[in-house]
Amino acid sequence: MSAQGAILSEKLRLQMKGALRWAVAAGSDTRWGRLLRNLVRWGIPLLLLGLVGYALTRLGWTQIYAARPASWIFYVVLLFPFFVQPIADLTLYRYLLGVGRALPLTIFLRKRYMNTLMLDYSGEVYLFLWARKNLDIRDSLLLHAVKDSSVLSAAAGLVVLWLMLLVLVVEHIVNIPALQVGRWPLLLIGSVPLVLGLALFVGNRKLTALSRRQIVSTFTIHLTRCVITLVVEYLIWWLSGALPSAADCLKFVALRLLVTRLPLVPSKDIVFVGIGMAAAGTMAVSAPKVAAVLVMMTAVGLIQDLVIVGFPWLLEQMSFRRHADRSVS
Repeated sequence: MSAQGAILSEKLRLQMKGALRWAVAAGSDTRWGRLLRNLVRWGIPLLLLGLVGYALTRLGWTQIYAARPASWIFYVVLLFPFFVQPIADLTLYRYLLGVGRALPLTIFLRKRYMNTLMLDYSGEVYLFLWARKNLDIRDSLLLHAVKDSSVLSAAAGLVVLWLMLLVLVVEHIVNIPALQVGRWPLLLIGSVPLVLGLALFVGNRKLTALSRRQIVSTFTIHLTRCVITLVVEYLIWWLSGALPSAADCLKFVALRLLVTRLPLVPSKDIVFVGIGMAAAGTMAVSAPKVAAVLVMMTAVGLIQDLVIVGFPWLLEQMSFRRHADRSVS
């Protein structure tokens, strides 16, 4: 590694450590830490939930319930998105860290839980702290694995977002009257994330601690995860019967993808419900049917979070504390 690359790597390492220290401080028992933690955990989500609940009440809960999807296959497919990212992360980090079964799926379910219900990258902080405590791995390797995976995940998500938006514009599913350009200029604009990814691959050790093979494998796993998620969400909308055409299904899939790319926005699922209802009001679709699907997607995800991750995690912590109390006494 060159001197410049070593300096850059050290800067990134220090930035990550600083972020970890801030996260720990925010969750500490200091006055400002408790205030910030409660605001992020409860204040903002409750405000969003109140606004969305008001909009749903105006639409009519009876109408929404009557418009719920009738196909049982819809409800089966609705369970799948919850597991896509944890399984992809499990595959990826076992590969990067070389620890095999010592790294369980439970950790990545919790990582998803924290990123979904708390704040972006809080799950990465949890993963780093857990692995540092429970796995025999050098801090530098663990830090670079978490950091570089996050960078490549963002790049893969951005690539998929650009490609989705390009398909919508090029195929005239979404019209942008002010943009009077042909297909090739749009394709060139959409290739920008690919150029950035290529730069990371070419720069290699000057920009990242991963080898070129690891860069390609990591990016491929994240890209595959994004594509699988898009396909599953498209199937959810198609099977719901809430939208009259495949083009409308693609619009809502792209809208969900755009919301998930918003940085540092808590409770993105609730945000998507509000934006989705607003979008339905501007389209020739049934607002109650769209609202029913949005509520189902959010409710099922929340139930899975609580039943699969939240409650077992809470019981584990309670059992650990009881055991610790007995040991002290």
